[in-house]
Order: sequence, then structure tokens, then C-alpha cells
Amino acid sequence: MKASRYVALRIVFIALCILFGTPFLLSASADFSSRLRLEWSGMAHISAGRALAPADRSSPRATMESFINHMNSGHLRLQRAFELSAADPSLFNHPQEALEEAGRALYDFERAMHCLDFSAIPLIVRLQEARESVLLLKEILDRVGIPRYDQIPGAGEVAEQKLVRWTIPKTEIRLYRVSSGEEEGNWIVDAESVAELERAYRRVRHLPYLPGATENAYYQFITTPGSFFPPKWVQRLPEWSTALVYEQTLWQWIALIAWHLIFIAALSGAWILCRRLAERSTPFVSQALRIVPPVALALGTFLMGFIIESRLNITGALYLSLRNIFAVIQLMGWAWLIIRLAELIGEMIVFSPRVDPSGVNASLVRTISKLLGITAAAGVIMHGASEMGFSLATILTGFGVAGLAVSLAAQPTIENIIGGIILFSDQSVKAGEFCRFGDKAGTVLSIDLRTTKLEALDQTIISIPNAHLAKMQITNVSRRSKSLMQKTINLRYETTRDQLRWILASIRDVLYAHPKIYEDPAPFARFEGFGKSSLDVLIFAYVKTKKWSELMAIQEDIFFRVGEIVEKAGSGFAFPSATVYTAKDDGIDKRKGAAVEKVVQQWREENTYPFPDTPPERLAPLLGTIEYPPKS
Repeated sequence: MKASRYVALRIVFIALCILFGTPFLLSASADFSSRLRLEWSGMAHISAGRALAPADRSSPRATMESFINHMNSGHLRLQRAFELSAADPSLFNHPQEALEEAGRALYDFERAMHCLDFSAIPLIVRLQEARESVLLLKEILDRVGIPRYDQIPGAGEVAEQKLVRWTIPKTEIRLYRVSSGEEEGNWIVDAESVAELERAYRRVRHLPYLPGATENAYYQFITTPGSFFPPKWVQRLPEWSTALVYEQTLWQWIALIAWHLIFIAALSGAWILCRRLAERSTPFVSQALRIVPPVALALGTFLMGFIIESRLNITGALYLSLRNIFAVIQLMGWAWLIIRLAELIGEMIVFSPRVDPSGVNASLVRTISKLLGITAAAGVIMHGASEMGFSLATILTGFGVAGLAVSLAAQPTIENIIGGIILFSDQSVKAGEFCRFGDKAGTVLSIDLRTTKLEALDQTIISIPNAHLAKMQITNVSRRSKSLMQKTINLRYETTRDQLRWILASIRDVLYAHPKIYEDPAPFARFEGFGKSSLDVLIFAYVKTKKWSELMAIQEDIFFRVGEIVEKAGSGFAFPSATVYTAKDDGIDKRKGAAVEKVVQQWREENTYPFPDTPPERLAPLLGTIEYPPKS
């Protein structure tokens, strides 16, 4: 037992680590993208005075000059890094000098990104879109050109003319002045122009480059892996693998298909392995293994998104489609994982020795853990949807409308959930108890979120909606302090009055003498009345048991003794009035009847007549004298 608890504690510790680490994993990709920071070890060699200095964007002239200068400088440094790397004989590692030069190039590209407004681009694809956008804008300007810097409005012209927007001549690319926030006063390319850069590039890519252009910078970016500065192994790729096929190179298509096959195989293997291990494990370990598939799905899609963006450098519409698909799958994986973790934590609480696994508290813990898991999963989905570009206000409004529609469509389900909460709060029943619900009876197996399951006497499983159960009259047989035995026996009309008196007194003797019958309230046997075809005798007693099966056994023992008493008295049990006697009826035994009547007469003479109640001196020697269960 100690070993299983130790294993359980380790599993739950890991589950808690995953649960609390989930928010950090969820925000990892979005946080890196939203800041537009290109991390590279070579950036450490940039001087302190320039490392944090933003690009000058105080006017349209300053913004254009900063963008062009940073892009040109970055391209030249990147070409220099390529040359240094190509001259190095190493097969896989870039020389340190090339890495430092590439780091300075990335610094320039990052500063160029600050000249564009990417606020309309979803966080999960913002960084990759920013990389492409600055290169597309440079490609456009290298073909159509820009005015001389002295012809572009500077700070003086902006103040004098009160400009808030300026369009690059011969293009539809607009710059605007930010009016609020951290970027207030800066001039950047507006979000609408950024969204049209790819379309504008397609319209001008047939034009020749102007003097001083950074030729083929965009082509070089989309045909190499990584961000701007590719790994060394790219130099060893055969020329045929770099041919463009639907905007991606052939090697990118091959690598993309291979990684998808690996991803599918890994997920399938993890799920099959977990299912087989769960079949041979304890229920708690099986529950713990259920978190592995969502972990594999979430981390696998997270890894695939990283590979597609940062390693294979898939670009364009294919990148957006794949990234969004994997983002949705990853989001579903995280939500699924949170629900599974909440269920596992609930099972761990139930696993505690202080909680009865079959009790109402265990059912309440399981239900609350499921509700909390579903709530947390909904929050994760909302957070992920906002990162994918959906407005949080729209999401909340949509959830509200959807919630209203769901509440109307799923009103019975909601009623059942509320009914389950009522059952938990009232604690009228719990798992393991035998109860009667209307015309149904059985042992309660579980009280779930929507239904209560019970096992009937014929071993069938009955599911009752909680909403119906909460409205029913519930008879909880298991919680009774004692069991009632109340039966009416029917004697023949030929039974004489004294015979009847002797039978009643003898049955009372049996009830008082039986060790399984309570003395208080006092048991009794009474002449109840004249039936249609019988003299009716009511037997009433409380039995010392809570179990229905044991009650039946004790009642059976008493009835056998009652039958012997009736036979000894010379009487018999009545036939229904519709019975037709086809044989000679011998009637009642007059000899035995006479003997019994003699005993009753003796009671009268000795003043021990047990009517209307049995005298105490008759009861005292009887208590507990019957042996139960009787020996065979």
C-alpha cells in the first residue's frame, strides 16, 4: 500500500508540474513573436550604446532612412557572414567570426522591423510575418525606388503641415503617426499596407533592381532554413533540391512530409503504448496514464510549429495554413490535458485514506474536479483564440451567445447537472447504498455529473437523470437504523377462539425469544380482523439488521417457526374463498385443538392469561432463548 501511494504521489507531482507549467508553454511562442526580437548569440558583440537603441522614427524621413539603412547594413553583414562561413572547412559549424557578423545583421533586421506596424497580425505568426514583411518591403522599394531623403517630410515639415499620414510615391504604402501608447509620435508603415505587401511584391517582382539594391534577399530567405542565417549544412544541399515548387523549395517539401510522418507515428505509438500499459495497471495508474496522449499531442504540435517556423522556414500561405492548423490542435491538446489533469488530481484526493472512494464526498470531488477542469480548459481556449487574432471581446460575446443557445438547447443536461449538485449538497444517497426511487430499487454505483447509476436486484444497470432523481421520493434503505418486519398471516375460519389465542401468544413468545428482534419497540402479534376467507393475524417487529438479504433470512426463520406453531395448534392457513374442494375435507384436528384449549383454560385458572398483553413474568424467561441461526 505504501509503495502504491508513493508511486501515486510521484505521478501527481509530475501532473502538478505540467499543470502549472502549461501557462508558460502556452505563452512561449506568442511571447517570442509579439516582441519581434531575433535572438542570436552573435548579438552579444553589439556595443552597449546600440544594443537597446530603437530605430529613429520621428518623421517619415527618419523612418524611411532608418529602414533602408538597417536593411542595407543587415544584408551586407549577412553576405559577409555567408562568405566567412563558406571559407571555413568545417562541415557543420559556422566559424565564430561568421556568427558574430550574422548577429550584427540580425540586429539591423530587428530594428528595421520596428518601422512597420504588425499589430493586426496574430501573435502566433507575427515574428515570421515580420521577417517576410521587411524583406518584401525592401524588394518593392528596390524596384520602384523612393524620393531623395530631402524630399521626404522631416520633423519640421510634419510640425509645419501637421501631417499625420504620408504615402510613399508611386506606391500605396502609407506611413502614419502613432497617436497614443508607447509608440506615440513615431512614424511607421500602417497595418493595412503591411497586409498588402505580398500582393504588391507580386505586381513589381518582374521589374529590374535599381542601383544599390539588396538583390535576391527575399529569395535567399525563403529558400534557406532558419531565420536569415541558415545552418552550415545548407551549403551541402544538391542544387536540384533548391528548386521552387509552389513557393517552397523541394528540400522543404521533403522535410515537411518526413516530419509529419514522424509526428503521426510518435503520437500513435504513445497512445498505443499507454493503452496497453493501462490494461495491466491499477485503476489509479491507468487514470494517470490518460494524461500522456494530450501531453504528446500538445508538445508534439508545439514542436511541429517550432520546426515549421524556425527550422524549415516555411513561408507564405502554406506557413499560415500549417501554423494555424497546428495552433488549433495544440490548443485542443492543452485543453484536453487540463481536463485530464483536473480529473487526476481529483482521483488523487479520493485516493487519500481519509476519503471513502465509494462515498458521496468522493463523487463530489470527482464532479468538482471535472467542472474546474472544463472551466480552465475554456479559459485556455479563449486565451489561445485571442493569440490567433480573435478579439477577446468578440470571443466573450460569442461565448455568451453560444452559452445562451446551449443553455436553451441543453436545458435537460443543465437541469441534470444542477440536480447532481443538489444530491451532493443534500447527501441523501451515496455510492454503495441500497435505495428505492419511485418504482425502482437498487444499489447506487455512482453519482456523476449528469446521471446516477444503480445496480438493480437482477444485476442490471439503471441510469437515472439527476434532475428526475432530485424530484423523486428517495427511500434510503441502507441508512435505516433497524429493519421492519410487518406481515399478515391468514388462518382458517374453523380455528377456535382459544386456538387463535394460543397461536398469538406462541408467536409473541417467538418474537421476544428471538435474538435478532428488538425488544423496544416491543414486537407483537395481534388478531387484526376477519378477512373474506380467513382470520387475519398481523406480525410486527423490528429486526436487528440494515441489510435486505439478512432481513429476508431472519424473516424466513420466524415464518418457519410460525408455521410450526399453527400446525401444533391444530389449525391451518386459509385457502382463498374461490377454492373449490374436490376431495373430502378432514377439517381441523379436534384432538390437538382440545389440547390447546385446555392450555388456554389453564392460563385463565392460573391468572397467566397473556391478553391483551403478555405479562412480564412470562417474558423474562423467554428473552434470547431461541438459537439463531438455527443448527441444521
